[in-house]
Amino acid sequence: MSAATAVRPRRAEESPADPQFERTPPQDVDAEQAVLGAMMLSEQAADDVIDILQPRDFYRPIHESLYRLMVSRLGRNLPIDPIAMADALDKAGDLQRVGGAPYLHTLMAKPPTAANGAYYARIVAERAVFRRMVEAGTKIVQLGYGQGDDANRDVEDVVDLAQRTIHDATASNHQATVAAVGDIVDDELAHLVDVVEGRVPKGLSTGLGRLDKLIGGFLPGQLIVPAGRPGMGKSLAALGFAKAAARRGHPSIIFSLEMSKRELMWRLLSDVGDINSNLFTTGRLSERDLERAREAGREIATWPLHVVDDCHTVAQIRSVSRRFHQRMGSVGIITVDYLQRLRETKAYDRRDLAVGANARDLKFLAQELQCTVVAPAQINRGNENRTDKRPQLSDLRDSGEIEQEADMVILLHREDYYDQESPRAGEADFIVAKNRGGPTDTVEVAAPLHYSRFQDFGFDDEELY
Repeated sequence: MSAATAVRPRRAEESPADPQFERTPPQDVDAEQAVLGAMMLSEQAADDVIDILQPRDFYRPIHESLYRLMVSRLGRNLPIDPIAMADALDKAGDLQRVGGAPYLHTLMAKPPTAANGAYYARIVAERAVFRRMVEAGTKIVQLGYGQGDDANRDVEDVVDLAQRTIHDATASNHQATVAAVGDIVDDELAHLVDVVEGRVPKGLSTGLGRLDKLIGGFLPGQLIVPAGRPGMGKSLAALGFAKAAARRGHPSIIFSLEMSKRELMWRLLSDVGDINSNLFTTGRLSERDLERAREAGREIATWPLHVVDDCHTVAQIRSVSRRFHQRMGSVGIITVDYLQRLRETKAYDRRDLAVGANARDLKFLAQELQCTVVAPAQINRGNENRTDKRPQLSDLRDSGEIEQEADMVILLHREDYYDQESPRAGEADFIVAKNRGGPTDTVEVAAPLHYSRFQDFGFDDEELY
């Protein structure tokens, strides 16, 4: 029996075959041999293969061992021809384990030309994905039956682990792109000119032009925390951010832990239709109001904006968001309203640690999906004990953990919240108290909250984005 057709020794991590599925896992040993042979024939072919394959992609353990050795030697500028490889294997005591020197020469004779190395590598990579899918399916079955080390996990953690298992099984190997700075500097300088002259937005618009000018918009991977006392308008601010992204064609999703879908729709119709929000709750809409609501509804229906009101943990939000991302192809903003209402799936000694863990997981979600996550948060009553009621970062409830994870904290303040006779009634301050890598300042906006929105003072946000 030749080395190519020898029975493959079972890997340590493999479980016994299921009697229902007595099949050989997906593999192509001939392609694996051709890949290794092409690498020994040409270092250029080896470089092409390394961009495509990881050691775990090989089915036969001896091929994985040979590949690891080749990659290691190439990294040290050492030759990988059969003679050099045989010498290295012999010194390590592994030569006979991989089939001896004759097998190395057999590998080198496999490919008709070294130029086909990348082609064979892609075959090996495809078979590896199929093989990992089979393994993932087996693991998910075990999770479903409550077997293995994960038997005592909460159901939400089990679902998240199952999704992660599928993702890991199907994720493509990263292929790094290396570019000489001389090849890209001209393009980047031209791009910077466009940015300076206002032709290229720096990030997703917040819907508030003056706030955009201060922070440059929201960036992928950021966790944004609008914070304020109950009733200050933090949920309206977050809704406005999601609305602004959706209006510009960016798929966005709102997870409401406090309001129902109906209440969210009332706020959107109030905003877009210029309808007093109190009329929705009292039912005193006139025919003119109904017509405005219909017109607003037709506009809203064209936006890629989605609402979820039955998720209560980060695990659930992560699951829905991943499916949403797969279906839509991209995500602009994910809004989670609000941070302290998220339920914990693990026991923590302190409340701030639980909130911090949720904030950290939302930050990871933003990075994973390359979108902006907006998570409003409450502040404590510390500001109410001061003469100046303006909030500070230290007023954030569970502030240390939230402040650490957030890329940006926007504190909301309205003087008429504390003094209805204030000369600044109907106005609000968006206090950018933390902006990782950017400026901090206060932006004054109008606060017609009966229309369920914040807006600029005579500033058309379309001017900027």
